[in-house]
Amino acid sequence: MDALTFLRDHVSLFAGVNEENLTSLAQASELLTFAAGQTILFKGATVDGLHIVVSGQADVFMRASNKALVRIAELGAGEVFGEMSIVEMGTAGATIKASDKGAVVLMVPQEAFRHVLQQDEGFAVRVNMLIVSRRTAPVSVPA
Repeated sequence: MDALTFLRDHVSLFAGVNEENLTSLAQASELLTFAAGQTILFKGATVDGLHIVVSGQADVFMRASNKALVRIAELGAGEVFGEMSIVEMGTAGATIKASDKGAVVLMVPQEAFRHVLQQDEGFAVRVNMLIVSRRTAPVSVPA
């Protein structure tokens, strides 16, 4: 399956984005493969783009008070990460690793993602709603 079809048919965040913008995102994107347990994104690192899980799973980790990494979320096919860091021009708020089966991730560069945010008000609203939902979701990190 090509990137355009994947974005259009399997990523709910892009529902309603016009074909021209989807094509632009797909053409700019890069497919990345990560081995089991490999770190995709380190907490505090600069985020190069929006990451979308194509296959496998990406696990989200935070540090507990005892300094151990604790998995707080699992992201499957069609789910995204990195949007908050791009929109807020910050760094990654969590460490993301490929699951024990590995992960294939489509990475949309920041510039392409920001361009569509500026072009498509509905898309910008959905991205902001996602950010708000992630901020308000209860996260329990054991001590």
